[in-house]
Amino acid sequence: MSDLQQEYGDRVDFVVVDAVETAQRKDEIEAYGFHDLRHGLVAFSSTGEAVVKLPGHEFGKPEITAAIEAVLKAKP
Repeated sequence: MSDLQQEYGDRVDFVVVDAVETAQRKDEIEAYGFHDLRHGLVAFSSTGEAVVKLPGHEFGKPEITAAIEAVLKAKP
């Protein structure tokens, strides 16, 4: 993630929520559709709209980069 932060850091805020905090935010996690896995990646537009939702953790740099690009293209 650090290489993506270096590349996009001036245009995108990166927030990683740890497992303890995730466990405390069950309703929010379920609202994003992560019912069974309880975790994933959500990419928000500058207005707070969830543009991309990737459940689980079986995604890599290409999927994260695509999510970032989708956020950057989202209309404010």
